[in-house]
Amino acid sequence: MAPRASSPALSENEFDIFDALAGGDEVEQETGLAGDLGIDLSIGGDDGSDDEAFIAAKQAAANRKNSNAPGKSGKKGGGFQSMGLNAALLKAITQKGFKVPTPIQRKAVPLILQGDDVVGMARTGSGKTAAFVIPMIEKLKTHSAKVGARGVIMLPSRELALQTLKVVKELGRGTDLRTILLVGGDSLEEQFNAMTTNPDIIIATPGRFLHLKVEMGLDLSSVQYIVFDEADRLFEMGFAAQLSEILYALPASRQTLLFSATLPKSLVEFARAGLQEPKLIRLDAESKISPDLKSAYFTIKSGDRDGALFHILDNIIKMPVGETEASKQAKEDATNTSKGKKRKRGGVNPNKDAPVEESTIIFAATKHRVEYLSTLLRGAGYPVSYVYGNLDQTARKEQIAEFRAGLTRVLVVTDVAARGVDMPHINHVINYDFPSQPKIFVHRVGRTARAGRKGWAYSLCRHVDLPYLIDLQMFLGKPLVVGRSSNEPNYAEDFVVGSLAPYQLEPSVELVNKQLADDEDLVNLMNVAEKGERQYQRTRNQASNQSVHRAKEMASSSKFAETHMLFNDDMHDALRAKEDMLERIQGFRPAETVFEIGKRGTGSETAEIMRKRRVTVERQKTKQQFNKAIEDQTSLKETTEEISADAPPDSDDDVQPGGGEYDSDSDELEVTVSQPTSKKAGADDYREDEFFMSYLPKENMAEEKAYGVQGGDAGNSNFVSAARAAEMSLVNDEIKGFADASKPRMRWDKKSKKYVSRANDEDGSKGAKMVRGESGQKIAASFRSGRFDDWRKANKVKMQRVGEMEAPNRTSQFNGGGRHYKHKAEKAPKQADRYRDDYHVQKKRVQEAKEKRIGHFKDGGAKSELKDADTVRKERRTQEKRKEKNARPSKKRKY
Repeated sequence: MAPRASSPALSENEFDIFDALAGGDEVEQETGLAGDLGIDLSIGGDDGSDDEAFIAAKQAAANRKNSNAPGKSGKKGGGFQSMGLNAALLKAITQKGFKVPTPIQRKAVPLILQGDDVVGMARTGSGKTAAFVIPMIEKLKTHSAKVGARGVIMLPSRELALQTLKVVKELGRGTDLRTILLVGGDSLEEQFNAMTTNPDIIIATPGRFLHLKVEMGLDLSSVQYIVFDEADRLFEMGFAAQLSEILYALPASRQTLLFSATLPKSLVEFARAGLQEPKLIRLDAESKISPDLKSAYFTIKSGDRDGALFHILDNIIKMPVGETEASKQAKEDATNTSKGKKRKRGGVNPNKDAPVEESTIIFAATKHRVEYLSTLLRGAGYPVSYVYGNLDQTARKEQIAEFRAGLTRVLVVTDVAARGVDMPHINHVINYDFPSQPKIFVHRVGRTARAGRKGWAYSLCRHVDLPYLIDLQMFLGKPLVVGRSSNEPNYAEDFVVGSLAPYQLEPSVELVNKQLADDEDLVNLMNVAEKGERQYQRTRNQASNQSVHRAKEMASSSKFAETHMLFNDDMHDALRAKEDMLERIQGFRPAETVFEIGKRGTGSETAEIMRKRRVTVERQKTKQQFNKAIEDQTSLKETTEEISADAPPDSDDDVQPGGGEYDSDSDELEVTVSQPTSKKAGADDYREDEFFMSYLPKENMAEEKAYGVQGGDAGNSNFVSAARAAEMSLVNDEIKGFADASKPRMRWDKKSKKYVSRANDEDGSKGAKMVRGESGQKIAASFRSGRFDDWRKANKVKMQRVGEMEAPNRTSQFNGGGRHYKHKAEKAPKQADRYRDDYHVQKKRVQEAKEKRIGHFKDGGAKSELKDADTVRKERRTQEKRKEKNARPSKKRKY
């Protein structure tokens, strides 16, 4: 009897030792296995202990890691395959290009699949969207025949919603899940129709979703899975009324997920979301921005800002002027199409992402500044796209599509595009207006250096922006390098500040002045932008007092005016000598005043007064320098003690459940994945972390203040008033929104004949018609306009209740019920006109229609003489009427 074949794979708990017992490949066993295991195996012996030793050795070899085996790659585990995902989803993930899960995906996906509420924070471009889309598709699996949406994704902007829809479509390619998009600017009737399709996933912005919920009377009791992407923005007061009404309608058993790149450690500010024992995951809490991002900060004068922008584009980014290759190809394709030629294979596809190498995003504060910059850059020859909050939805889509397709090189935007929007292959980000909050900077520069790619961020900083620059440096925790104080700065790890090279900046400033002199409309746009910026500066958040003092010291230092280290290679010895000379002239202080020049002795009264004054001033300067030296030593000592006391102990726990009160001091709530700080043995080793109470706070207060939803004064205990006063507005990019913060708190109400609080205006105190929602919140009466009832009657649609089985007879494109007309007519082209320029093109099209027998050429072009029954019946009736008319006797005239 022939020996049976060896087992193709070892079982989990048992091993096939038949080959060893039958004596097959004895040499390999003795040399390979025994040599690897380091034991002496005598298979032929009669001792039973040899069998046990062999089995134990075999099991040890099977359990050994691949990295220890020679010739193996040592692939680590923890991929998508180990998460228990279905085959269709794994295939879609592979087609998407995901090979290994990112840290946020590796931590968040298993917790979400377990059904836990998760609050996740990771830096921009780390894969947060896939971290909640993948488990959502895995949990929902297939389309449910029961009526009612099961998943909702809330986002703060339309562009981010469109991007999320694209990700959901790509990852859900192997399923029959139905996904719809509800954003402002689109047709309400189309969204009514989409809601009748019984969607499984709804991707929406809060305003439009609440509008449809109130207008259609939606029942959200079937929602199992809700995601708040960019949660810190959604829970600001700008969306307070919408979220309160939406959260009230959600079931208590739902799973709630919050994701953002900037989240505070304390979850008190998200208590309204109804989190139940949440897991907080804070990844990259120390790095905050991508390590592949290099940044440079340029100090400029207010009048040179436009010239500085041109200087960065021309000399640093080296952006070419004129049309892009994609734009030229698109025009060529359009010309060929008009001439009847076929479009070249591989031409420009407007739906395909193909940005140019020099693609740049410029961030401005107001929509008026965006319009001015786009006109200014377009006049200089740069292809520009622009986006701001109040731009029409169709225009926003077209502008972003042109930039994605590579038809333009520059995208000028307000902060509406700063959050979450994934622009592929962005290489440069320019902060034309310096951000007023550090977390806005994090979201802005997060558009570049994503998914392992390199990127640069350039920030223009005027004297009024210096306190915000210091706030940002404290938040990022990077060492400050001013001027040429460092020989080889690291632009990814250092905070390098300096001025632009004057000899390169002057031609750019002259170019801007020439454009303004030649274009009167551009001057008008600039004046409007200046007025809007003044309103913006009055209402933006204030920098900390400490940063204001440090900014004054920095501005008065000699290093502040030095050229940035980025231009060291372009500066030769003569230019450096010139710059040093100008610096010495700027810092020159004469030893005598004008009253003392040429005066000797005690003959002059004014000279004697100035000498006495100088003695007094010198004493004050000496005292101030002494006090400053003591303060510097004290602050250095406190900083050293803080670093040694706050060194975090090594911990192996990754994810721990959160407390019920969302306390920021609870160590069981936070998960921070970063490089462990190496702590040297010193005099403070006797401290026990469990019992020692430091007089310094454990948290970085500057960081927590910057991450907070309030974003204003930390001493303001009233969350509602603080958030109203310090709302980080991403959509108020025009003057209309800026003026509200500077208005008086009370106003005269003509209807009630008394003063009322302006804080209640958003609740309807101005006389606008408001209605009460289900939660008791005041909402606009326009949300109940009756448009849905009119649409339902016109289309004869009957809405099904949540929980009912889906009607099987809905066969339209959106399954929206009613009759939908489908065009079936085939029209042939008209006969060619020989007097037209495209006569030969028309003639060719007519010939093709004859060959294909389209339209009236269906029967070969000749008129058919066959008559159908209706035609015959009609002709007979006409002939009978004519016969009756003609056969009547004529009337005889009476004489």
